[in-house]
Amino acid sequence: MIQSVYKGIEIEMELHQQAHDLWKCDYTLIKHPGRTQTIHHGDKEFRTMDLAKEYALQEARDAIDRPAEAPRNGV
Repeated sequence: MIQSVYKGIEIEMELHQQAHDLWKCDYTLIKHPGRTQTIHHGDKEFRTMDLAKEYALQEARDAIDRPAEAPRNGV
């Protein structure tokens, strides 16, 4: 398990070795207080563990930077 913090949100990453020596990385965003968790499963395979980790970390940061979708009040 690899951890990072970005803009006050914890990022936990878990690497998985796939067939043919490829790698995927899942990440979980943990917001405080309350430790609200959002899990994102890796959808791309990479030739190295480091590439998978770097991609997942950037993807997690992008998800944090995206504005949350506003509720639609019954629409």
